[in-house]
Amino acid sequence: MSHDPSIATPSDTSRVDLGSLLDLYDRSEETRKTVSHNVGILKCIRGGLRMAERRRIAFDPRGEYWRLPERRLAVAYFADRWTGRFVPAAALRTVARRVLMHFDQARTDAVVSYRGIDYDQGGGFDKICAALADYALRLVPIPEWEQLRGVWPKVAQTAGEDVSRFLLAAPTTDDWEWGFKRRLPWFGYLGAHSDEDLQNRQAFFFGYANLWTTTNAYVFGGGMSFASVIQNTSTDRLLDAALQWARGTNPVQTGFRVLGRDDDDDDPQDRSQYAPVVEVYGFLNLERAPFYNNRAEKYRDWFGVPVNINPYDLTATVGKVTASWLARNPAAADRLLTLFRRIIDQPSITRVELETVASPKIQKRARQGDRGLLDVQLYRDLEAAAKSELTGLADHDAASLTLHLLLDSRLFLESEKPPVEVNSPGPRPADSPPVHPTAANPLAPKPPSPPRFLPAALRSHGERALAYLRAGFHVLLAGAPGTGKTTLAQFVGYSWDHGLETLPEQMPAGAAPLTTVGNSAWSPFHTIGGLMPTKQGTFTSHAGIFVDPDTTASETWLLRNGAVVLDEMNRADLDRCIGELYPLLSGSVERVSPAGLPGVRSIEASPRFRVIATVNDAQLDDIVFPISEGLARRFLRIELIGGSRDDVFGYLGLDGANLDGRRAAAHEAVGAFFEVAREFKLLSKSEDDDRLPFGVAYFGLLQAWVEGRIDTPLTEATAPEQARDLLAGSLRTLGRTKKWSEVLHTFLAKV
Repeated sequence: MSHDPSIATPSDTSRVDLGSLLDLYDRSEETRKTVSHNVGILKCIRGGLRMAERRRIAFDPRGEYWRLPERRLAVAYFADRWTGRFVPAAALRTVARRVLMHFDQARTDAVVSYRGIDYDQGGGFDKICAALADYALRLVPIPEWEQLRGVWPKVAQTAGEDVSRFLLAAPTTDDWEWGFKRRLPWFGYLGAHSDEDLQNRQAFFFGYANLWTTTNAYVFGGGMSFASVIQNTSTDRLLDAALQWARGTNPVQTGFRVLGRDDDDDDPQDRSQYAPVVEVYGFLNLERAPFYNNRAEKYRDWFGVPVNINPYDLTATVGKVTASWLARNPAAADRLLTLFRRIIDQPSITRVELETVASPKIQKRARQGDRGLLDVQLYRDLEAAAKSELTGLADHDAASLTLHLLLDSRLFLESEKPPVEVNSPGPRPADSPPVHPTAANPLAPKPPSPPRFLPAALRSHGERALAYLRAGFHVLLAGAPGTGKTTLAQFVGYSWDHGLETLPEQMPAGAAPLTTVGNSAWSPFHTIGGLMPTKQGTFTSHAGIFVDPDTTASETWLLRNGAVVLDEMNRADLDRCIGELYPLLSGSVERVSPAGLPGVRSIEASPRFRVIATVNDAQLDDIVFPISEGLARRFLRIELIGGSRDDVFGYLGLDGANLDGRRAAAHEAVGAFFEVAREFKLLSKSEDDDRLPFGVAYFGLLQAWVEGRIDTPLTEATAPEQARDLLAGSLRTLGRTKKWSEVLHTFLAKV
């Protein structure tokens, strides 16, 4: 890998004892878990690249999918009706291929001629749907359809009728099309002319998707932006880039010019800075340098790398240090090679699904099918490709790769360290036990509270919010309940107050910034301040939440010189409460003269005053004040969307392989719950995946059970029964709306 030697000069010394990493794997369970997780991702990316290279097909999403209404609508039908219902597998494959071939014929038969996505130019979306719905009825009967009806009795009499129903209903809804994850399994059918051709194309897309969508960066936030790149850029362009990176070519040097949803064909944008891109590159070069994530910013301190170095050159600089160290320590290299041979058998963590069955009740039939689900064989192919790729590494490369995995684990352990215990005043005998408060001794110091951790799914939103604060703006985090708005606001405020460049993995207990909750009883007294009577019959100045209390003794008050977290902002009438501060919030003036505050000549801005507000977009009750345009324009809004199935799995710690016991039971329960929610049409269709209208925090009870922090009173029930009961218990508050009550009832009734 070529890098400008003037950018960073690695030192042979660092603040990390690389030799100490060699014992981490055997000494630390957390290290073993972290290494196992990362090896799983590594194998998906490496194996995925080799599968896609071996089964390579050229596919232009814009020309071969987006701009052909007949294909886009046919894929939308299968994504809506058949995702998670791949039984009988062979029958559904035949039906899907026949339907998509029939719709390809629609253009030849002049049923549709328009190319593009502005359907008004093609006569209107309803007209296109009606023409294709009529054409679907001309589909020759497919014998395999009867096999599907035997398992899924709610479908229409014929495949043509079922497709026609979907197309006629599409114009009546604004969200007729599911996200990328549901549509991806059907891309392989586009242009497939035989079963053999289909299997080759599906093998390509399985490998291709594992390459691009397996990283933590993609799954926890990055997919919202990068999914559109995958869906608009040709497979040749993306695959060629990945093959270059695997040879050590730095994307910053060559650029990674790709198309997003809103880009013109002739104007691709450089997206080498996207987090999923940086992380994929790192896993493809793990024998050369450690991969980059937000924790890797610590490398700057550990290895003396300047702050102006981009992530690619940051990790490359560390790679030079580790390479030099390995060259001087051949015995350590031998130990790392031995460890490499132990860890390489860790299973892949594929998050890609082409043929799945969401209903546990139907899964048994899937296992009894004549050909089974294609994913099983594709997963074996992925494992074989990854194993071949990694075992073929030279010994020094295998040792280097293992060292970089251990280095990342060290980063993880550093981020997980508990806060330092604060001892009570005065000396305590060295052999005496720590003193904790009791009824008899209430003045004894309390044991330290555990730190708070930042959920991975929130990081990308938080980094954006922190960037907005640096640019001088205030931030409004909006979304449904349970999406982590308050937690994220406090992490962003903590980072801002401490001058951090990036959000930390954890925040010490009690270190959150000033946090208050909007209240309908608020007046300017609560937000700005005023005069309060004293016992002596006089008055004293009182600072509102936005004002620095240390400045109220003078004629000039200052806003707080730090972050204020204003939770549930729309529960207070802020237009009335802070109207006088509008010019200060927007930065258009440096001081205002308040009315009604005797003795206060002015309120002045502070350079680091920022408001991080939250609002719930969904309210069951309570007083909610509308946010005026004048107030809203002083905030940059960041949407926190509801949880996807993968988000819930990540929150519960179920995104690894080899699940058993409670983890396996919870995994099955979550899958079944999402299937029922989809049946009731209560999932929203976002860019990357279908999502709940609330966040993962609603699954807290199930999380506590999975982690062994609680036991269910259903002691005689099986683990799957306990998991379902606790999942429903987590969501009981949703029962206040009729549809969610029906969902929970149906979910518990299914076996």
